[in-house]
Amino acid sequence: MILGIYGTGGLGREVLELAKQINNVQHRWNQIFFIDDFRDEKNFQNCQVTSFQELKQINNHDDIEIIVAVGEPKNRKMLAETLQTEGYKFATLIHPNVHIPASTEIGGGTVICAQAIISCDVVIGKNVYIQPNALVGHNTVIADNTIISGLVHVAGSCHIGHESYIGMNACVKEGLKIGNEVIIGIASVVVREIPDTVIALGNPARPMKTNEDKKVFK
Repeated sequence: MILGIYGTGGLGREVLELAKQINNVQHRWNQIFFIDDFRDEKNFQNCQVTSFQELKQINNHDDIEIIVAVGEPKNRKMLAETLQTEGYKFATLIHPNVHIPASTEIGGGTVICAQAIISCDVVIGKNVYIQPNALVGHNTVIADNTIISGLVHVAGSCHIGHESYIGMNACVKEGLKIGNEVIIGIASVVVREIPDTVIALGNPARPMKTNEDKKVFK
């Protein structure tokens, strides 16, 4: 198989390192390349770089699987939808030191980084990114295209909506619902439900304003 990493930014480089660590154990990919629509150079981190338009010129892509490596949830959704429309397969990357219980479901295109703890009966959607040392408690649902940053603790029986972003070192109390397109600020402590399209932060986390443009990185 061949792995295409969509994005050459910081997250793309992290995904490359994760893929190498997986390959050292599982030997999944014979080749790894980057997809980037804005980078002019054709070699980056010792990998070939191609645009998506160039990739589409390859008639047979049965042996190619792609992972989205951008940190903006809105853009993750857009790229994933484009790839799906064009018929590309999605890779799922899980660090070798992460244990996934048999009762847990993980959607295609999801990334789970080193030292993450994923409990039993968890449902993780498509194209989710879980960064190092995050914890996801039992019976929690994480919807599509969401980012769970490093050191985040999500307790059991929570529901986190699609295209949301949980900032580094935040904590979410058990049994809570966090809406769609929500941003939870760094080190925030969530002890009550957060509605859709809200930016919340603090201890305890409070809605501060509406996420009007539905973007994390301005």
